[in-house]
Amino acid sequence: MPDVTLVVRDLSSAEDAEKLERALVRLDPVNLVNVDSEKGLVAVSYEGGDEELNDIRQAVEGTGHGVDDSPGAGNVGG
Repeated sequence: MPDVTLVVRDLSSAEDAEKLERALVRLDPVNLVNVDSEKGLVAVSYEGGDEELNDIRQAVEGTGHGVDDSPGAGNVGG
């Protein structure tokens, strides 16, 4: 199961974090989500590869936030 950590821009409140978490757990390949609104990070465990990772990024953007790979974080795609 791949794990990815993403930097989420403009993630400033607990409400934003909850909205983001709800959006991600609705995706079929997503197994686990951990949102850290203070650091602006989201860690996601999911089944699949690059296509599913793209879906995760699109879901983050769909909540109104920009998203980047976390520098130095493990990004293991399938």
